Amino acid sequence: MTEQALTSRPTAAPAGFAPAGVIDAEFSEVPARHLRDYLRLLYKYRWLAATCLALTLGVSLLVTLVTTRLYTASTRLQLARQSPIQLQLQENVLRVDENDRSVNGSSSFIATQVAALKSRDIAERVIRTSRLATDDAFLHPGSTRKGLLGLTGNLVNLLRPRGWDGTGAESVGAEHVAASEVDPLLLDRYMGYLTVQDVRGTDLVDVTFTTPSPTLSAFLAAAHTQAYMEANEEARRATDVTAKDFLGRQLLESRQQLEKAQDALARFAADHPNVAVNEEQKIVGQRIGEVSSLLTKVEGTRLNLETRYQFLTTPGSETLAYFLDRPGVQKLHLALLDLRAQRAGLGQRLGLNHPQMLELGRSESELERQLAAEVAEETTSVRARYDAARLREDALRHKMTHLEEVAVELHALGSRYDLLKNDVDTAHALHDSLLKQQMETSVNSQLAASNVRVVERPEVPQSPSKPRVAVNLILGLLAGLFAAVGAVFFCDYFDNSVKSSEEVEGFLQLPTLATIPNFALARRALPRSMAAKGSAAVAPVANGNVGGCSPDVVMLHDPRSPAAEAFRSLRTAVLFSAAGAPPKVILLTSAGASEGKTVTSVNLATSLAEAGSRVILLDVDLRRPNCHRTLGLVNDHGLSSFLAGQMELERVIRPLDGGRLFFVPAGPTPPNPAELVGSARMRDALDALREAYDFVILDSPPVLPVTDAVVLGREADGAVLVVKGHDTPRELLRRARDQLLQANVHILGAVVNNVDLRWGDTYFYSRYYGGYYGPGSSPQPEASA
Repeated sequence: MTEQALTSRPTAAPAGFAPAGVIDAEFSEVPARHLRDYLRLLYKYRWLAATCLALTLGVSLLVTLVTTRLYTASTRLQLARQSPIQLQLQENVLRVDENDRSVNGSSSFIATQVAALKSRDIAERVIRTSRLATDDAFLHPGSTRKGLLGLTGNLVNLLRPRGWDGTGAESVGAEHVAASEVDPLLLDRYMGYLTVQDVRGTDLVDVTFTTPSPTLSAFLAAAHTQAYMEANEEARRATDVTAKDFLGRQLLESRQQLEKAQDALARFAADHPNVAVNEEQKIVGQRIGEVSSLLTKVEGTRLNLETRYQFLTTPGSETLAYFLDRPGVQKLHLALLDLRAQRAGLGQRLGLNHPQMLELGRSESELERQLAAEVAEETTSVRARYDAARLREDALRHKMTHLEEVAVELHALGSRYDLLKNDVDTAHALHDSLLKQQMETSVNSQLAASNVRVVERPEVPQSPSKPRVAVNLILGLLAGLFAAVGAVFFCDYFDNSVKSSEEVEGFLQLPTLATIPNFALARRALPRSMAAKGSAAVAPVANGNVGGCSPDVVMLHDPRSPAAEAFRSLRTAVLFSAAGAPPKVILLTSAGASEGKTVTSVNLATSLAEAGSRVILLDVDLRRPNCHRTLGLVNDHGLSSFLAGQMELERVIRPLDGGRLFFVPAGPTPPNPAELVGSARMRDALDALREAYDFVILDSPPVLPVTDAVVLGREADGAVLVVKGHDTPRELLRRARDQLLQANVHILGAVVNNVDLRWGDTYFYSRYYGGYYGPGSSPQPEASA
């Protein structure tokens, strides 16, 4: 949070004084509030806070007194998904899923039962059974009514409330309950009394009734629980009947279905007496697998031989190289190679026509012929094996086709057989299951076990549960404190006035010359002995009727009071407000009217005269003069008479206080005050008074309504801005300060008045002033600066 701060720019000013300033905008941190500031605020609005607190407490007490006394009775139930007594019938059709779901951390079953307990149907059952629609104790409940005692015969002993002091009447049976519809308004009233809540983390549920009658609360708690248990029992019996009827119908249908399936299977067996479908399907499948495997091998062999044969019969192929792995071909090929080597070795030495070379040629031809015959024989063998493999493959393919046809026929026959047999098995299983469930349901329905257990029965309350006096008063006190503090801070938030000297210094960036306490509070704060002595110290003033002056002139009426001492502090601050000689012509003004300028001017002039200086006080407020009233004088002639040229200056000056204090009243109101105070005659008068007196005090009009103070401020050595604490708005104060600075008026500082002694800036007076100026002592006058 920031507040606009101020800096000064030097301008022309009278010699010997600091120059005036022109405002430049800056931003500075506003000091944080301390606990003492909040205590001051609370003290300031103490009556408002006390009123809010008292009103809130009074309202809470009144509400507590006029609120109808309500009594609460409750019963606690334990709810289980199944009865604690269970038969081991695992296939019972009534068996529920044991997996319990959770809804927001609580059991879904418990949440369902809580909703069931809040049902309007159960409320209607209670109203009908107990005939509450005609019972005066229910229609007009009160703490002294006993009209419900005759209805206790309906309650079982387990639910009879503790503390019930009636013996009860004859039981009112359900056959006597009226069949007419229950009035919805009665149901709404009943449901308004009812509260059902589960105990978190347990299987317990609390059923609570809060009514104006203790007996009615206890009775309704018991009756509601009993109606809930009866409704559960009726629902269980209805479920058993429904289950039995359903199982009977299903059992009859399953028996008929079983008979039909058995007849169909018997007819199929008669048409195919020797069929073993399942076994046949196994044999044919096995044979198909064997033939398929053998066919794959034969097909591979045939493809290999076919590839060899095509290679050998292809023109230009190297058939000899293909059969080199055969022993006969290999032997002939090696012999041929040997013979060719011999012939080649002898050919160079013997020649081609040598008999031995000719013999070797014949032998080589013979070996080549034999080798060709051997290769041709091998090729023929490959052809024969290829033809044999192809024939075998064709035979296996025919066999495979036949087996597949047989398998298809057997599969169709087996499917019909399996279908009929499955129908019979299914019908048998369903019939057996329904028959078993019918038997178990019949046995389980005979077990009348409830899943609701009463843990704690209701009790007739002895004291009301509402209103809770202590709680209401505590809440009222807290609400009152909150309202009081809120009202205080609300008023403070919308209070835009200046409240302390710290705010003046921080907001205006001007020094605080003095803090003047509230006169009435200051008088009450002083001891009676000091107040009496201060009042007795009033001194008459020569040549004037000052003995009849206003009590606000505390320098004369209460010279020992904290307020008088504050004006002495103001005197000291003014004397040392400028470097060098103190200001002689001092203007006192304010932002608006009725802020204490006149009282401050008179007391400042009196304090300066008390210090031994010759002081003259001029009432320059020619529009609404007030100094003469404060001093108890007549305003028949004065400054306006001099400025208008009707009288000389010496004739309008009135001596006061033994020749040290002089006063010039404002005189009759002129038609042109601004022109008069800004005239040359006024400037000449100020120059003359400056020479004749030690100090000239000017009590001027406020700054904002008129321009008189701004005009006079330019002629004064310094101006003092009077601020009325807790009254002057900040914005008006800022505008007044800005107007003075823009006119080059030298502002000495500010005086904050109307401050509380006990909580304001003059707090030290209330603690130390009385001790310093005790009996027999008197304040010492200060020397004039």
